[in-house]
Amino acid sequence: MWAIIPINNFDESFSRLSNVLNNDQRKEMTQILATQVLDALTPIESVKKIIVLSNELEWLNSFLNKKITVLPEPETEQFSEKIDYTAQWIQNQGILTMLYLSIDLPYIQQMDIENLISHHISGLSIVEANKDHGTNALILDLPTKMEFKFGPNSFSKHLEEARSKNIDTTIVKIECLSLDLDDWSDLELFKKNPVENKFSHFIDRNNF
Repeated sequence: MWAIIPINNFDESFSRLSNVLNNDQRKEMTQILATQVLDALTPIESVKKIIVLSNELEWLNSFLNKKITVLPEPETEQFSEKIDYTAQWIQNQGILTMLYLSIDLPYIQQMDIENLISHHISGLSIVEANKDHGTNALILDLPTKMEFKFGPNSFSKHLEEARSKNIDTTIVKIECLSLDLDDWSDLELFKKNPVENKFSHFIDRNNF
């Protein structure tokens, strides 16, 4: 199994928080959240490679992690097309299963990813975002004819796409993979229900 982790250009990340966080704070937050995901993935034996889809090469090259391969973003504005491209690239390497994870998961831990992997039987396993019915995590067997449908209501769109392609689907409920960080209300929710990790230390340092 290979994982796909997309990381936007730091200057473009978490734009919905730009009215309360300055550019440097949003950049640091992106780096911290991405690091938490990479730290959670790396020890998992079944995850053989972590494909980071990003143009932030200088920062990513600072990681001394043999599992990480950086794949520059393709020249398309559509996020789903970027993931389609990366999934096809992984498929071309002969890999039989891919794992997609968003980085905006402030509660994520290794055991959450292992829980998702343990629920995967075949086809598609998918986790719904708690608030906006998006898709925070999925596992998909390769090769596949499925096209990704990220964006508003992507969870239901992915289910419909899987049905149309006769792909067996498992809906997996994992709270820490459902709670994502998109706007100030999500940040407030984390502050009310914190866990001790790099992200909580970031919040404390900045007195949010």
